[in-house]
Amino acid sequence: MSSKNNSKEFYINGIIEEIRDSTKVYLKVQKSNKILPLDTAYTINNVFKFNGKIDKPEVVGIYIDSLKGEIGLFIQNDSVFIEVNKNNLSDSKIYGSELNNEYLKFVKQSNKILSKTNYLFPLFQKARTENDVDKLKNINNQIEQIHKDNIAFTLSYARNNPESYISAFALKSLLKSEYVTKDTIASIYQNFTHEVKKGDFAIEVLLFLEEK
Repeated sequence: MSSKNNSKEFYINGIIEEIRDSTKVYLKVQKSNKILPLDTAYTINNVFKFNGKIDKPEVVGIYIDSLKGEIGLFIQNDSVFIEVNKNNLSDSKIYGSELNNEYLKFVKQSNKILSKTNYLFPLFQKARTENDVDKLKNINNQIEQIHKDNIAFTLSYARNNPESYISAFALKSLLKSEYVTKDTIASIYQNFTHEVKKGDFAIEVLLFLEEK
């Protein structure tokens, strides 16, 4: 599906199989650690629609009455089509947005790295039950290294894609990391393009850098 970047508006069209008409669908955004409503739509013949205009790309969540979870996506003023997975909203298929495809690709790679800790947690529980100090130390070291690998991936992504809003999103996720210095964050931020620096994530990074 093609984007409508020349429209200067965003269009979100979703389809949900076997859902009653007039089910509420909410479009929400996170601001200052609060989830705020942007718009509400209602299903008609298994379809819902949102459209509007935003000044810069945003990460939004779509919530549907009676269904658990949310559909997270990066939107800008283009067209997005969503095939909703009622059993697992986070597994819904999203088409049409290059920015969101880039976002999903980044998240998928990050999750792939972090998923390496999954097999370690049962081993950790077993070692703790057995009070095996050496095993606990070894497992903790492995978990710590996996998180460091993910940090390295995130920094590399942000550094190598200065024109991407996803890079600002990625860099913001590291602001509280004890393994990343302010100088490192500053050097990556400085290379962001002017447009990226105008986005909310980059602004949060700048505010962090200006803190004393």
